[in-house]
Parts: sequence; structure tokens; C-alpha cells
Amino acid sequence: MNPTAHGSGIPEWFFPAFVLGWVGVCALLSMMGGWHQLASRFRAASSIDGEKFRFTSMSLGSGLFPVNYGNCLFVTVGHLGLALSVLFMFRILHPPLLIPWSAIEAVRPEKFWFMTRIAVYVRGLNKRLLFPRRVGKKILETFNSQGQKKVSA
Repeated sequence: MNPTAHGSGIPEWFFPAFVLGWVGVCALLSMMGGWHQLASRFRAASSIDGEKFRFTSMSLGSGLFPVNYGNCLFVTVGHLGLALSVLFMFRILHPPLLIPWSAIEAVRPEKFWFMTRIAVYVRGLNKRLLFPRRVGKKILETFNSQGQKKVSA
């Protein structure tokens, strides 16, 4: 009798190892990208009203290889600020965030890997949040309408 496999042919350690690996990767991405650092300052207590973008993307980090949240991000752009949350299966060390407009020092278009993205810079964070054009345009418009520094798209 094979002690490492059940009748299905899958080793008995596979599922615990998979779960442990999933938790580890989600936690590592949160720490490397900066979500964990943002959560220490901007953890959301509740949701906000505003325009919602579901299953959108964002890159978070610095340098050429930021952590990419591809099509698993929920963004709400409202009068209070910018609310971010990730799909439940990636939520380990990724609590929902609410970044108030007063904490955002700059929003501007930037080229990244041959594409224009909208970069959001948060005071006290040495990393940027890069959003694709549609959600980024709404962030830029709302940031400018809040009386912050005006930047054109």
C-alpha cells in the first residue's frame, strides 16, 4: 500500500501544501508590493459611495517589477477617497483600504512598459499605484475636482 497517496492518486500532503503555499505567496506579495504598509495606515472600516470598478487591475510597488493585481481588484472612486479591495481568494494580508484624497500627494499619467498608466503617489509611501486608463482617468478627474494639485491627462 502506498502511504503517500489515497485512491485518487493525489498525495495526501498536496492540499495542505497548496494552501500553505497560497497563503505564503499572498502574504509575500502584500509585503513586497506595499499593500501591507498601506493597510497599517488606511485599513477601511466600511465601504464608500462612488463610481465602482470591478475586476480591474493595478500595479503596486517601485521599480520595473511592481506587484501586479491583474483583474482581481475592486476600486471605488468617491468623494472621501480611493477604496481598494481584492478578490476574496487573494485577501490574505490584503484587507480593504480607504485612502483619503488628503493622503494622496500626486496623480499623474506616466509611461510604464510602453503604456500610459495613471500613477497615484501616497504621502509617506515610497511606492506608486499604477492604474489602467479607464479607472485611472476617473481617479485623476476626482483628485483634481477635490481641489488637489491639478494635473492634466
